[in-house]
Parts: sequence; structure tokens; C-alpha cells
Amino acid sequence: TPLIRLGNVFPQRAVYAKCEFLAPSGSFKAHGIGHLLAHLRRQGSLRPLIVPSMGNTALAAAVGAQMYGFHMVGVVPRTISRDKDEKLQALGAELIKIDGKGSDLLERATEVAEERDGYFVHPHLDPHWTDGYQEIARQILADLPECRSLVFPVGGGGLLMGLTEYLKVHRPELRLYGCEAYNHPTYASFDHPRQPTIADGLVLDVPHAKVQERIAELGIDIALIREEAIRDALRQLYWRQALIVEPSAAVTVAFVRDREHELEPPVALVLTGGNVARGDFDCLIADDDRS
Repeated sequence: TPLIRLGNVFPQRAVYAKCEFLAPSGSFKAHGIGHLLAHLRRQGSLRPLIVPSMGNTALAAAVGAQMYGFHMVGVVPRTISRDKDEKLQALGAELIKIDGKGSDLLERATEVAEERDGYFVHPHLDPHWTDGYQEIARQILADLPECRSLVFPVGGGGLLMGLTEYLKVHRPELRLYGCEAYNHPTYASFDHPRQPTIADGLVLDVPHAKVQERIAELGIDIALIREEAIRDALRQLYWRQALIVEPSAAVTVAFVRDREHELEPPVALVLTGGNVARGDFDCLIADDDRS
């Protein structure tokens, strides 16, 4: 995927976006499923894939499963967007819809995998999946070897685990910044009640101990981004750069806008996904003055 300079949003600073929303299935998760399926094919395994997902993980798994002849079962929330629901059905995915998000999906998917003798795809902790994200870090440093600051969204922590697995070896001095939604933090410290967030792809109720250990080990700064800042980042990306991404991706732009002069340039941020229906996107950026 291309690395582009966000010169219209940040005219005075060297800020670059890794456009993972242009990957197959519309998100960075394509790297995860590609790495996992390569492993399973080497093993000769065709067990069904059982995938807990708010949408993007299932979409990536469905694309990969269709290409390589796997059956994929997505355990998704009943509130999944119509756009993602229709895409998954068109790809031939079997969907199990449940009440709940994040941790509830992981729990139910574990049960389904046991019931069907399937392969449980843990999108946050399975190294056969998360090691695929090392490629994102490799590509960023190949295109921007002088990069000093890397900003990325933090949901369950799979992206964080994959990126840091590569960077620990190749660029341990690179400063890392993770972004969560203020309304629903997972790994950042917080003392306010959780609420729904437009960045619902980042929602996880119970943090993973291995991700917490990695954050502490590397001293990663986890910032909380408020809803209006996310909406404004969506507007800026659209009106100034002609980019349409999901709120879960736009948290990175909101973070850089808030702390632009504190970050050592050049800065790279990961725009993780773009699976948002146009009507939903228009609602998200409504009431913008377009300035």
C-alpha cells in the first residue's frame, strides 16, 4: 500500500499516511489473513476458520478464504453495519450474530471453534496472524527510512503486537504512539465511564495481558481521542486530502493534529481501514464548515 504525505492536512510538518485502507478487503487485516493462510496451507490444513470480528477481520478472512478454498465463519455483533454485512454475505461467509462486542465475540468464537473443530483465529494474539503486520512496518521504513515517530490505532492489540515484533529488531529507537477512543479505552489509564464510540472497531472490554506487557516493555504512549476530534479528522482527510477512512483509522490523524509540534518528524501514521458506507460517512462528517 502507498505511503503518502498528508501535505494538505499538515502543510508545515512532514506527516505521512500508510494507506492500509487500500489493501484487499479494505483494511490492514489483509496482511494477517495472508500470513495465516500461508501457514495453514504449508500444514495442509483446511479446517474452517472461526473469526471473531467487528467487521474488518471477518472481511479480510472472507476474501482470503474464498481465494484459497477455506470455509469461514464470522462471529460478529448484531449491530454490524449493513455495508459490512452485505459484503460478507457476498463473499460467501457464514455469519453468527450475537449481542455484544469485543470480548463477547472472542468468547463465542472460541466455543464455535470447539464445536466445529475449526481454527480459532485470534486477531490479537495468534502470531500466525499478527506477524503478518510486520510487513506494514517493513514497508514504512523502506519508503521512509528516516521515520522518527509512528502512530497507529489500538483496538485489541494485534496491530501493536505485529508492528513491535518487527521494530524491536530493526528500529528499537523509533518512538511509538498508540491511539484509542476516549469513549471506550482498553489499554490506556482512565477514570471515566465507558460509552459507545464511532470508532467501534477499537472496542475491547477486557485487555490482553500479553499486549499490556508489550506496551509496558516498550514504553508505548497510549492516547485517548475524543469523538469530535475523530469526526474532525475524518472531515480534514476528506475535504483536504480526498481520503475516506473509518473512524477507527482517523484516530491517528486526530492525535497528530493535537500533538503535531511534540512529535519528532518525519511522522508516519497508519490509516487502517476504509470500510464505511458512503451514507454513514456523510453522517459522520455532517455540520462541517469545510474550512
